[in-house]
Amino acid sequence: MTVNSVARVKGLVEGCVGQKVKFKVKKGKSRSQINEGVIADTYPSVFTVHVENKGLIRVVSFNYIDIITSYVEFFICDDEETKIV
Repeated sequence: MTVNSVARVKGLVEGCVGQKVKFKVKKGKSRSQINEGVIADTYPSVFTVHVENKGLIRVVSFNYIDIITSYVEFFICDDEETKIV
């Protein structure tokens, strides 16, 4: 893992601010959780996603490294469900 790869992922996430995304978080051996939200803000080390569930909005934050290590997978909600790598 290099600084270049983190910067590349950060640039991809910054390009998706305001877009609706689906994300899959790995919770263990064979368990995962899928949610939908909107990428809200990006910061130097993390980015935030607003997730609405039963009328309540909560803010979830992720590191860019979470995407690199495949702990979380993000898909843009478009016709092809493009994966953010």
